[in-house]
Amino acid sequence: QYLRWLDAFVANVVGTGFTFKAMPLGMNGVDSIDTEAARFLQYHFWRWSRSAKFVDITGRKTFSRFCRLMAENWARDGEAIAILYRTSANPYGFTLRAVRPDALDETLNNYYTSGNTVIRNGVEVDLATLRPLAYYFRAGKEDPQVTRIGSRNLIRIPAERVVHIFTQHDECQTRGIPLGHASLKKAKMLDEFDLSELVAARDEANTTGIFHAPADREDEIKKLNEDTAASNYVCQKSEPGTKYVLPPGWDYDPKTPQHPNREVSSFKNSMLRDVASGLGVEYACFANDWAGVSFSSVRAGTLAERDNYTTLQDDFVEMVVAPVFKAWLAQFLTRTIANPYVPSDFARLCEFEFQARTWAWVDPMKDVQADAIAVEHGWKTNEEVTAQYGGSDFKENCARLAEENAAKKQTSKKLHSAATQTPENPRFLIV
Repeated sequence: QYLRWLDAFVANVVGTGFTFKAMPLGMNGVDSIDTEAARFLQYHFWRWSRSAKFVDITGRKTFSRFCRLMAENWARDGEAIAILYRTSANPYGFTLRAVRPDALDETLNNYYTSGNTVIRNGVEVDLATLRPLAYYFRAGKEDPQVTRIGSRNLIRIPAERVVHIFTQHDECQTRGIPLGHASLKKAKMLDEFDLSELVAARDEANTTGIFHAPADREDEIKKLNEDTAASNYVCQKSEPGTKYVLPPGWDYDPKTPQHPNREVSSFKNSMLRDVASGLGVEYACFANDWAGVSFSSVRAGTLAERDNYTTLQDDFVEMVVAPVFKAWLAQFLTRTIANPYVPSDFARLCEFEFQARTWAWVDPMKDVQADAIAVEHGWKTNEEVTAQYGGSDFKENCARLAEENAAKKQTSKKLHSAATQTPENPRFLIV
């Protein structure tokens, strides 16, 4: 179930990725969107994010796959870390490296580097503002730029080059804790219960019965032990259809297995409900248990679960996707591929939105009708509905529909003209 939760977390928080919408301001402080610059940025960020050789320093992950790995680390380990690199290996001069959270030295704690800064769990922070200043990663002796602190070999990387996501529960917190920590104890108890039931069931299955000697004749057991042939006859492995002939007066007590008992399912379901509550997910889907589930109960549980995922999506965009885009844009504007835009355009070009994945309900027709009614009465806008269905932009959709309609009309005219035109040399005469 834990792996099922991890897969569901990644699929719901990241899914196939985030839809990027550039909204650069016009020149000279004009508030209207520069549509030409928007198309330019959207194309180049799409091109960069779709190439594993551009995105990942190892050349294995596109940006969506990189985000899925970050989301899994966040859920499993409580935090996810990436380092931003400038590089000449691709035309955008920018790439990422995912770093395991245990590479950040948590044993380096309460180490004061100066009167104004302190290292807490491997993160150097400003004492006055608690703003992260640098991160200290474990390193080997052969690594370049090693910082020695006591007996430790560390690499100090400035905070502006590090993307670090974790769920903060305290103002002084610098590191994360696993998102499933509230359910770990229950999950461990459930695992131990399964093991106990398995051991009990195997023990009872292996012990099919016990031979009993008559009263005052227990010494015959000793004789059986001394007589190998007799011992092998009485004490042997059970096989289907086997019958035993016992010495006069002896008895055989068969053992009927009692494990797994009838209460196993109800007990495990109760435990899994507690685990699902700790993980913040809907029980029926998490445990794959749909017994006694109604449409209304699943809907209520699913909506609550999706509200939680929406919050996590917002955190992921704020702490991972947006910082990566800002760093990409700053580096992109220094490259010739960005012409005619230059680094001084960063402020007006750095206006954007990332749309996370959305969810369809079991009855999409009713959802579409409800959205149409909401737009008609002004409760929603077409832009909001487009974003809700994962579209990029309502105005772009209208422009594309206009192009499609014009193409349809043009094609229809050509077909009509071809149908009504009389061939110069008809091969058949239709009367």
